[in-house]
Amino acid sequence: MKEDRYYIQRLTEQVFLIRERLFASEGPKPTDRHVRSFDNYHDASQYVSSANELQRELDAQHGHWTQHAIGER
Repeated sequence: MKEDRYYIQRLTEQVFLIRERLFASEGPKPTDRHVRSFDNYHDASQYVSSANELQRELDAQHGHWTQHAIGER
C-alpha cells in the first residue's frame, strides 16, 4: 500500500504541522520537510487531503514523486 506524501503531525493541542515525507520508501521521519502549520485539525486535514490528491495527479502525469504538489521553500 502506497503512503501519502503529505501528512499531519500533532505538535501540541492546538498546533498541527503538515509535513512532506522525503522518500517514498520510508515512513514519516523527524527530518521530513515542514510545509505549513494549522491551529485546528479540521483545516490541516482538508489541506493535506487536497495536497495528496494533487500529488497523485502529478505522479500520474510526471512519474512517481518527481514533482512537488506543494512548492519547496
